[in-house]
Amino acid sequence: MAMLPAPAAAATPAPSCVARITAVQREILHRNLATGSGPPLNAFQQLNPYALEQAAALDRARAAGAPAGPLDCLPVAVKDNFASADQPMAAGSLALLGNQPAEDAEAVARLRAAGAIVIGKTTMDEFAFGIRGLSGAAGRVGNAYDPWLGPGGSSSGSAVAVGAGFVPLALGSDNCGSLRLPAVYNGAVTLRSTQGRFSSAGLLPIGFVNGTPGLIARDTGLLARGLAVLDPTWQAERAVAPPDLRGRRLAVLARAGDQDLAPTSEAAAAALSQAVDLLRAAGAEVVEALVLPGLDTRLGPAFVKGSGRRIDAQLVRYPGSRRSWDDICGSGRLPPEWTPAECRTLMASDPAAEQRARRQMASNRRLLEQALRAQRLDGLLLLPDRRGGARRDPSPAITCMVSSTSGLPAVALPLALDRRGMPVGLEILGASGGDEDLVAIAAVLEAQRGPLPPPRAVVPAGPPLDLAGHNRLVPLLGWQAWKSRRGEALGDLDPARFRRLTDDLLNRPGDGGKSILDLTTPASP
Repeated sequence: MAMLPAPAAAATPAPSCVARITAVQREILHRNLATGSGPPLNAFQQLNPYALEQAAALDRARAAGAPAGPLDCLPVAVKDNFASADQPMAAGSLALLGNQPAEDAEAVARLRAAGAIVIGKTTMDEFAFGIRGLSGAAGRVGNAYDPWLGPGGSSSGSAVAVGAGFVPLALGSDNCGSLRLPAVYNGAVTLRSTQGRFSSAGLLPIGFVNGTPGLIARDTGLLARGLAVLDPTWQAERAVAPPDLRGRRLAVLARAGDQDLAPTSEAAAAALSQAVDLLRAAGAEVVEALVLPGLDTRLGPAFVKGSGRRIDAQLVRYPGSRRSWDDICGSGRLPPEWTPAECRTLMASDPAAEQRARRQMASNRRLLEQALRAQRLDGLLLLPDRRGGARRDPSPAITCMVSSTSGLPAVALPLALDRRGMPVGLEILGASGGDEDLVAIAAVLEAQRGPLPPPRAVVPAGPPLDLAGHNRLVPLLGWQAWKSRRGEALGDLDPARFRRLTDDLLNRPGDGGKSILDLTTPASP
């Protein structure tokens, strides 16, 4: 008798969205504030108590036959300077804790409409000023590859959340390197878009140039998928990696005006050399040591003048104790470097200064685009940090000003790990509107580079918090950190000191948050 074929094994059903988001929450609660390996990562200021409820709604929609969105059930993190209707927006400031927007920022709304689940709000430098990941609202952020070192900023928590593997995609914003520097420091990729291309509605308006929304992603493919959601005019086919880079011409930018862009360390020089070799291996022509005179890359206070009135127009719509920038400056909860008078002066209207900044941007953009056309260049190569990878102290050698003072797009990605095991990255700057082409070039370079080694695992010091305990503890941690450095320099909040503060709160007798809740039960609004 002929043997009947064995029945095919039943396909394992894909986990529900609730199950996937539950797993993400558990991982964050287990590792975000863990101190067993050193200072905590502290990537999340607040976790979204409605994430599971939103995941359950997606499950119901799929069961009813609704089509999946392009980011279906993708866990994303959101920087704390974007409005969201289900979580407060503090912009890293003690003065704005509890500030609850009535609706989502446009970027957040677009991500949700595409099926993404907002896991939580990420820690950031206070009011997006800084590259150290320090704030009054949450304290200090640790680097995903070494929590003793700096994460970059101001989108510190968003980059660490991606680099540490908590989420594959995070929303951030770029002041001067605020997307690019933390992304490469933590082994992730990003794009600072052409100025004004992505909507900044609902983003706390610091400056007319600096608040550029963007995404930080685990790889260029996911970055391109996310950017297509943020911008309906995104041309997805242009952002796909071509088979090679034959016919593309790039140049290493050695100097822009008075700004030296050459590497200052052996590791940085090696990374730049590796990038050139990989691009040439992919077929690109690379010109070295390009000097562009005439640019003015100084990013001074003129670029944030007038922000106060724009912040007022946003805060007045929210129920909260701070209804204006003046309220914030008089709150007694400022960064220790700021006096109330300096706070008010910083964001005050100054039409002449604002106009000078706009003229500076227009001039820089014109000079850079003339050089790109004259030399038939598809992009300019530079290091986000001329020193290379992250260290404990903030780098004096960052190069973010070239893109930030011209409004031209720039993609950034990690190239390799240095001898310390820290990522060292590259930035590629292009012409206005050339965002997709830059992502495509970066995708080829990423493929040539191969997989980047992941960070070392964080060792938890004890049982995980529950979600409510986490959300209660982080503001307390920020408060204790703020008090510990009151009247001192912000940088005095060093890693060892912050680790002790975290341990003290985690081990405080009678403190909640040590029990493990059943995360499969959606929270109620």
